[in-house]
Amino acid sequence: MSSRQKSPPDLAHLVNLAEDLTGTFVVYATDDYFADKENLIRPDAPQWIEDKYTDKGKWMDGWESQRRRTPGHDYCIVRLGTPGFIHALVVDTTWFRGNAPTHIAVEGIDLSHTATADELNAATSWTTILERTAVLPHTENQLSLAAPSTTKASHVRLHIFPDGGVARLRVFGVVAADERTFWRSGVTDLAAIENGGTIAAVSDAFFGPPSNLLLPGRGVNMGDGWETKRRRTAGSDWCVIKLARRGVVERIELDTAFFKGNAPQAVVVEALDEQAPSPERLRTLGGWPVAVSKTPLVQHRRHVIEPERPTTATHLRVHIFPHGGVNRLRVFGNATDTDQEARALRTLHQADDALWLSFCASKTWMKALKAAPASSVRALFQQADAAFWQLTEADLLEAFAAHPKIGEHKAAATATAQSAAWSTAEQGSATLTTTTTERLATANQTYVDKFGFIYIVFAAGKSADLMLEILEQRVDNDRATELETAAREQLKITRRRLENWLRAQVA
Repeated sequence: MSSRQKSPPDLAHLVNLAEDLTGTFVVYATDDYFADKENLIRPDAPQWIEDKYTDKGKWMDGWESQRRRTPGHDYCIVRLGTPGFIHALVVDTTWFRGNAPTHIAVEGIDLSHTATADELNAATSWTTILERTAVLPHTENQLSLAAPSTTKASHVRLHIFPDGGVARLRVFGVVAADERTFWRSGVTDLAAIENGGTIAAVSDAFFGPPSNLLLPGRGVNMGDGWETKRRRTAGSDWCVIKLARRGVVERIELDTAFFKGNAPQAVVVEALDEQAPSPERLRTLGGWPVAVSKTPLVQHRRHVIEPERPTTATHLRVHIFPHGGVNRLRVFGNATDTDQEARALRTLHQADDALWLSFCASKTWMKALKAAPASSVRALFQQADAAFWQLTEADLLEAFAAHPKIGEHKAAATATAQSAAWSTAEQGSATLTTTTTERLATANQTYVDKFGFIYIVFAAGKSADLMLEILEQRVDNDRATELETAAREQLKITRRRLENWLRAQVA
């Protein structure tokens, strides 16, 4: 049997956004005296061991706070491995009989994955995901939201009233993948759970759910994959993967690791290119084009399979013959543009020079991009990079000159209005102390005097003190080294400006 706790059947089409393997982490708890907060996200079902005690009390497989003797309640903060939109929660109090909370509530927030416990506790933008709700002891409490959350959550805060223990927390929803995943050069795993791949249908999942196929890594044992019961009739077992994005499939990797006496003998992969097929269409066999004809498989091996012709798909149906188990499945390819992205690209191609120069103030760069309109968003970024590295020193200096100095008021900069607006976002909201401001001014002038251009740094996510530290280190470079360094920072800024503009267009 699978070592992973099975999802409730009516939530199986959703992703556990708090899956440990995708990078979920319990950042903070007000108290975890009796049982560690990290147990909340363990993948297995909660266990009970009779007569097992620690020096603090009865051993419990979950998160448990001590008995509260003061007003208030306990809570913990969980960073979701896959940020997304929440549809339902499972607050599992199994084995917590006389020590479970009576009520829970859940809040969400969308912050950087690098946010610290102090920053999360101080944040004021938490929104309610689930109002205060009664829960039962020793129960896998399934709590569906009245309507799916429309606010993306990167972290959740689980409140328990007033104290006690929760064995497991599962946060079911739809992954909100970073669009940049699909805009970068190189192939993407279009089936990966962290990119938004899901299971849409399955013939059998007796020993292990097909959602395991889409998890990161190679799994840890035979119980960490998709495994069907022994088939006693003709045919095959199968599952349908809904790809994270419509895309062109280049290769498929199917891994039978740990399946030694029960691996399938062969695989067939069918492809469907439909944005919203009906449940009947997904489950009815036949009528799907074949992407990979019947191909032999062996036990305990990662197989690399290429489609026999270019295949554009939204869904794949993977047949295993006659039955058995597969550990992981990877579907590598390139996402096609969404309708919103295609419209944004057309808008960009028709834009005036001012918009292009707001991304990078080099006229040579702008002319290169406008002369050969990109066929896709992914191609746009490839062309932008290629054009950038063809720039001369004079072109780079033209781009640098449009930036305000780090720490300088925007109005003092010789930049276009659009460039100034970008710089506001890029430099963040860090408060500059008088000492930092003075040191920045001095170091900026020293830098300009030595190199003949202003200090360029990709400032997003950096504090004023860190940017000052980097500046004081870089001023010791020779001019050739520093010109190269500044160019790399300029390209990061250019990419981010393009990304931010595109995101605003497709939102």
